[in-house]
Amino acid sequence: MTTWAPVTMQWPEQATHWMGELSAAKDLAGGELASTAQRLAGLDGMTSTNPGPVGAAAESAIAAGRAALAGQMGEVPACLTVTPFQSGVGQGRGQQRFLSAPNLLQQLASKLVDAGDAGRPTGPQYALSLMFLGTRYDQFAETLARFNALLPIPDLVRTERRARNLSRLETEKWVIPTAGPLPRWQTLPLERCTLVKAAKQSMSGQLAVLESYAADSSPMGELVALASRKAAQQVGRDQQLNDLKALLAGGNADTSMRARIVGPGDSSELRRLLLEGEAPGHEWVLSAGVLLVGSQQGLSFVRELVGL
Repeated sequence: MTTWAPVTMQWPEQATHWMGELSAAKDLAGGELASTAQRLAGLDGMTSTNPGPVGAAAESAIAAGRAALAGQMGEVPACLTVTPFQSGVGQGRGQQRFLSAPNLLQQLASKLVDAGDAGRPTGPQYALSLMFLGTRYDQFAETLARFNALLPIPDLVRTERRARNLSRLETEKWVIPTAGPLPRWQTLPLERCTLVKAAKQSMSGQLAVLESYAADSSPMGELVALASRKAAQQVGRDQQLNDLKALLAGGNADTSMRARIVGPGDSSELRRLLLEGEAPGHEWVLSAGVLLVGSQQGLSFVRELVGL
C-alpha cells in the first residue's frame, strides 16, 4: 500500500467473527438466568438442587471463546507513539508545540532503525502507521478524541487533553471575569455548629444499627436479587455492544486521520517503504502518529478497525 488512506472507523467483523459462534451458548445462558429467580423461589426447604443445563452445553463454546481471545490477544504488536509535546520532538516555545506531518513521518521512520533503542522490533514483520492531523489545537483534540474513544493509547490521551486545554486557554485568556456585588446571600452553615456535629456523630452509630436491621433479608431473597441484577447487567452489556456496532456502521472517511500498512520486511525495509509515496504535507502543522509493528494476525484487529 503506497498511499495514505483516510481512516473510516468501523466494527472489525472479521477479527471478531468468533463472537457470533458464542451466540447459542449466550442465549442459553440468558434463558437460564432469566428463570433463575423463579427456580430460587421454589428452593425453600429443599436440601439439594440440580444444576442447570448451561454448564455442560456451554463447555465447547467456552473453550472456543477462550481460544479466540487468546489468539486475538496473543500476538500484540509493538506500539510507538510520537506527539508534538514529547521532549525533543515538537517545535515551538513554551507550551505551544507544533509538529508537521512530514516531520512526524521522519520521526516514525527513524525509530525503526534506532539501534540505541532496546525495544525496537526485529525480524520480518508488517508495519501499520496512523497519522492524526490538524491545523488548530481544538481540531487536533477532536480528531484524537474520535480515535481515543475506541482505542485509547495513553500518549494520545495525554496529547488530546493537552491540546484541548491549550485551545481553551487561547479562548479564555481574553475573558474578563465579573464579580458579583458584596455582601452575598448564602445558606447558613449549620453543619459547622458544635451542637449539630456532636448530635450527628451520636446519631450516626444508632442509625447504622437500625439500618442494618432494616436491610436484613433472607439468603434466598439475596440470591433472587443477585440473579435479577446479573440478568440486567447482561442485557446492558449486550445493548452497549449493539450500540457500538450501530455507531460504527456506515462510517464516513475522516481525512484528518490517515492510515497505511507496509511490509513484510525488516526494520530497514519497513523504513524505506514507509517513506515512499505521497504523504500529507507541511500544511498540517499539528500531527501525532502511531506505528504498530507485528504480524498480519496481530495487526488484523486494528487494521480492520481503521478500514484498511
